Amino acid sequence: MKPYIYNIIFLLSIHFSFAQTKELVLRESYEIDENTILEIDIDNASIVFEESNDHKVHLDYSILFNKDSEEIQYKVFKGINAKSSKRNNKIKLDVKNSMYLGELYSIDVDIEIYKEHIRDFFKQIKKNKFFYKSKDSIVKEIDFSLGGDSNDYFKKLKLENPSKNYGKSPRKFKQDFIIKVPKNVKIKIKALHSRIDFTYDVNTHLDVSSFKTYYKFKSINNKKNTFKLMSGIFQAREIIGGNYDIKDIYKVRIGSITDAIFKTETSTIQIGEIGENVSFKDFTSKVHLFNFIESFSDFNFEGKYSELSLYNVKESNYTMSVFGFNTVLNMDDNKISFGDSKEEKLTKILAKKPKDTIIPNGNIAIELKNGILNIK
Repeated sequence: MKPYIYNIIFLLSIHFSFAQTKELVLRESYEIDENTILEIDIDNASIVFEESNDHKVHLDYSILFNKDSEEIQYKVFKGINAKSSKRNNKIKLDVKNSMYLGELYSIDVDIEIYKEHIRDFFKQIKKNKFFYKSKDSIVKEIDFSLGGDSNDYFKKLKLENPSKNYGKSPRKFKQDFIIKVPKNVKIKIKALHSRIDFTYDVNTHLDVSSFKTYYKFKSINNKKNTFKLMSGIFQAREIIGGNYDIKDIYKVRIGSITDAIFKTETSTIQIGEIGENVSFKDFTSKVHLFNFIESFSDFNFEGKYSELSLYNVKESNYTMSVFGFNTVLNMDDNKISFGDSKEEKLTKILAKKPKDTIIPNGNIAIELKNGILNIK
């Protein structure tokens, strides 16, 4: 949109200062077919994707204000730069907002309430120890989550103490950006300091690359999917297929994965259930794998300076082989170090076979260099 349109919107908005106002930034609809690609390039935007009930892509972007001054509204619209177009069956959305509109670190309580509780919040984070979780419990955590741990903490407090007044967020505006997409549209996303929430199962090709962005998905199901993420949060109920390059993501929470390849680095990862044909290549991450399906076929993990925790595997009907050097094994309250070798020669640390009368459900192959393996 052109700058003079923003000025018109600003002038109209001041007449509604007595109540919450919703001011339009961008609204467009585009016809699509099976070959249409939606290409998104966003900075400091918060978007909710919904499934379209017609053969169109709908873009609806507004800002919500709470009894704001003219100065706040002026700063908001001065920091917005949003436009869209369609050419050669490619729909392009370009949103280059200023950092002033970013919502990654906003809180939904009064700043004094935040200060009152933040010490207890950090104590809980520091004391937090991972324990066994089912796939369903991981999915519930994902559904509950607002993104950052502090927002989840205060959301839980409000539910536990609904009569208490937690005040209002110091933030005086909020983005309201909804994109409705038919299921057959391929989506390419490039994002910076943004929030993206898919409220429907995505079966078409996703090509995603981002920095400091929060993602929340239901099911992602396409073998051609490619994700390249650095910093931020990534949460998904289910992943089937694709390649995922994840670096410095402090919260990776996935309900289940199948037929997927992960390359991870310096991230904290929780996965409720491992399905068929999953592999990891990791560097310095903390990876928690809680369950394996009955016939998961092959699971491969190659890590350097990684801490891998496997839950619920001791009595299971799997084969497992672990090789490594300078690696620590924690199992049955015992801590054992293996293969302290200057030549970095791999040695066998652990081998597990099922009973002779039982056909194994799958094979776990692990290679750890300078790592830690926890069997719980």
